[in-house]
Amino acid sequence: MEGRAHNGLDLKTEEAFSWSVRLSDKAPEKRYGVLAAAILAGLIGVFVVGRPLLGLVGFAIILASTAEFWLGVNYRLTPQGASARCGLSLTAMDWEDVKRVLVDDEVVKLSPLAGDGRMDAFRGVSLRTLPENREQVLEYVKDFYKGDVRLLGN
Repeated sequence: MEGRAHNGLDLKTEEAFSWSVRLSDKAPEKRYGVLAAAILAGLIGVFVVGRPLLGLVGFAIILASTAEFWLGVNYRLTPQGASARCGLSLTAMDWEDVKRVLVDDEVVKLSPLAGDGRMDAFRGVSLRTLPENREQVLEYVKDFYKGDVRLLGN
């Protein structure tokens, strides 16, 4: 499939397209709730259980499990594939491995599974879009996704 022109450039030769989304920017007051939950987990470990190391682990688990919220996710689309990085976690997929593309209001999900299943939520790369880059992300995916473009719902 030939790359379509986008803003005067051929997407097959265009460099990577990158953007970042930090969910806490939409609701900055919720950062305090996350921090309070982490501190509470730490205090329970120290004072209720009596293990300072357990308190530190509880604090770290809360912060690590909410990293997408307060740290943000860096997304990258290249002619080879798509990736999402949050801290040390990297989820990536080559375009030839994409079997389905699911689109909703804020997320474009690239799935390696041909059909729905229990593991669908845990497989693939989810690309959270911003209102200002949603159309550009969809165009990029349409240009590189080898499957049926009608699956995009656009």
